[in-house]
Amino acid sequence: MLKVLKMCGRTACTLSPDVLCKACTYKKMKSDCYTQAEWRESSNGKECNPSTNFVPTFYGPVMISKKHLDPNADPDDRVLTPMMWGIIPRWHKGPPTQHKISTNNCRIERITESRLYKDPLNKGRRCVVLCEGFYEWKKPKSKGGIKQPYIIYFPQPEGQSMFESETWTDRLDELWSKEDGWKGPKPLTVAGLFDIWKSPEDDSIIYSYSIITMDSSSAFAWIHERMPAILETEDDVRDWLDYTRVPAEQALAKLKASSILTFHPVSTDVNNAKNKGNHLTKPIDLNKPKKLSGSGKFMTKWLSQGSPVKAEKSESSPKEGVKRHSSTKDLVQDL
Repeated sequence: MLKVLKMCGRTACTLSPDVLCKACTYKKMKSDCYTQAEWRESSNGKECNPSTNFVPTFYGPVMISKKHLDPNADPDDRVLTPMMWGIIPRWHKGPPTQHKISTNNCRIERITESRLYKDPLNKGRRCVVLCEGFYEWKKPKSKGGIKQPYIIYFPQPEGQSMFESETWTDRLDELWSKEDGWKGPKPLTVAGLFDIWKSPEDDSIIYSYSIITMDSSSAFAWIHERMPAILETEDDVRDWLDYTRVPAEQALAKLKASSILTFHPVSTDVNNAKNKGNHLTKPIDLNKPKKLSGSGKFMTKWLSQGSPVKAEKSESSPKEGVKRHSSTKDLVQDL
């Protein structure tokens, strides 16, 4: 039976292609100069959906070996291209988002046995998913409490914030050079798998991806028991992408639970996937009283004044009352 967990179902992903290509700077083997990753438009003409509340089925930036697109390319060359979050099962025959299987995550423990993931793994379809950070929710201490969201990301260069673009966007030209590479904010690099789906209706091609997850490190487990497989270093990224040099079994064995991530609590506004805006990634003070919503203010006022209708009912039928119970279920299948 598949384990059902809510894990890495939301990220912040707003960086432009130009910034991403610079941020994904790398050195080719036996080269002393840095090279920017190449940007390619998606196979079906879809563009990235920049959002601070990025959800599955959105198109986001994914880095792969250029050899996947050009057989004659050096496997060390890298390409960034938009892909849809959530692998489309290759046997699916309907609309691409209506296969009714949650595929935003794939569990590393069963990746080699999964009908869905073992095929792209064996074909070397390993990718690096780019984002500013991912959201995770800490369970409440008491029953009925609200889960507190956090955004998790790489530590950033001094004086720069991934979530405050004004700290670096006016210096893009000086933040990158062939000699020194990228000195700007560091996006999160996450290990994933991608696959290629061909529509049986119109023969259109869609590239889609899933994020690999594993047991959390001790530094992160207090928020959630699972975490994405983070590629911390340039060597980690190189080994994961180069499927011609590093076989699948070895590449999987290199994936470790990260302990260098940093995080901060954010507004519960991010709990609703429809909410957007830069305020979603801003840190909040958990000790500061939360602002009441419009309905919350109305309820507080109503309770403080009392309800004439309720008073009349209590006189005629003192045992009558209203019992309320709410339950929130937001489970995502972690394949």
